[in-house]
Amino acid sequence: MLDYMVSRYQSLPVSPHRLRGWLIEWLTQQQAWCRDARFSAAFPWRETGLPQRYFLQRELHIDGQRYLTGPRYLGGDPDQPFIDIVALDGPINHQIACAIMQAWQPLHPHYLRVLLPADHLAIGIPDQLIFLSHPDSLSGITRPDVSLLPATRKDYPRCLTMINRAYRASWRALPAIRHQLLATDKRELAEDIAQGNVFLIICQGVQVGLIICAKRRVGFIEGFQILDEVISPAYRGKGLAAHAQQLLLRQLYHRYGDTALLSGAILPGNAPSLRSAEKAQRRCVLKYHFFTPEDLQAGQQILSDEDGK
Repeated sequence: MLDYMVSRYQSLPVSPHRLRGWLIEWLTQQQAWCRDARFSAAFPWRETGLPQRYFLQRELHIDGQRYLTGPRYLGGDPDQPFIDIVALDGPINHQIACAIMQAWQPLHPHYLRVLLPADHLAIGIPDQLIFLSHPDSLSGITRPDVSLLPATRKDYPRCLTMINRAYRASWRALPAIRHQLLATDKRELAEDIAQGNVFLIICQGVQVGLIICAKRRVGFIEGFQILDEVISPAYRGKGLAAHAQQLLLRQLYHRYGDTALLSGAILPGNAPSLRSAEKAQRRCVLKYHFFTPEDLQAGQQILSDEDGK
C-alpha cells in the first residue's frame, strides 16, 4: 500500500524521502483508527442505531487489493454520509467502487471520496483543492505599507467582529457554497490567539484582515496550514490576502528554513480565495473528489497506471 501511494503522489513538489515519511505516518494513524474506540465514539452511532464499533475504519480486500476506508459526514451533517477511501494499493474501477459501497451499505452513503493528484482526470464532484507553497515560491515583491502582527487577547473582540462581518459578505457573494463556508467560531478563535496562530493584517496602520495559521496536516501533507483568512469587505480587491500569504511564508522561512511549507484547502467554488492563492504563487497539488460507482464508465479507473499520461 505504501509503495503504491508513493508512486501515485510522486508529482508533489517535495523529495521522495519526505513524501514517503508523510505517507508512513499517515498510514500508521489511519490504520490505528481501525481499532481505536475513541475514533468511532465521535460518530452518531446511537442516533443511527448502529453499534459503535461499526464506525471504525476498515481495510477491505477486493480482487487482491487493499482499500482502507472510513465513514464521514459532509460538514458533520448526519443526513450526508459518505465513505472516505483514505489509502489503497490498487486502482478503483466500477466493480471495486460498488464493493466498497456495499461494505458500508448500513450507513447508506451518498458518495465515495478519494484524494487525487491535482493533474488527475476529473471524475465526479470536486470537494476541496489542496494548495501548497514552498519558500522557493517567494516572489520577492514586498509592500512596505503591509505587515503581519501576532494577535493578543485584547484583539479578540475586534477579530471576532471582523470574521463575522467578512463571512456575512462572503455568504452574500457566494450563495452556491454558503453552507460550506464555515467561519472560525468563538472558541476556536480564542484558542488560536492563545496559541499564537492568529496574525493581524495591517495596511497603512489599519487592521484590514487576519490570517490564522497552525502546524497541521491537510490530507497527508505536514506543514503549516492556513485555517482561515479574512479581509474586511471595504479592503477587498487590493491583493492584500495574497500579500499576507507571502508575508506569512517569508516569516515561516526565516524561522524554520527551507523545510517550511504553507498548505491549505480551498473550495472549488471559492473564486476569491483561488485567485488569492494563485497570486501568492501557491500551487494546487491535490484534490478531494466525491464520486459514485456510476461515475466510472466501463473500463475507467481512478488512480490507475495511466493517470496523468
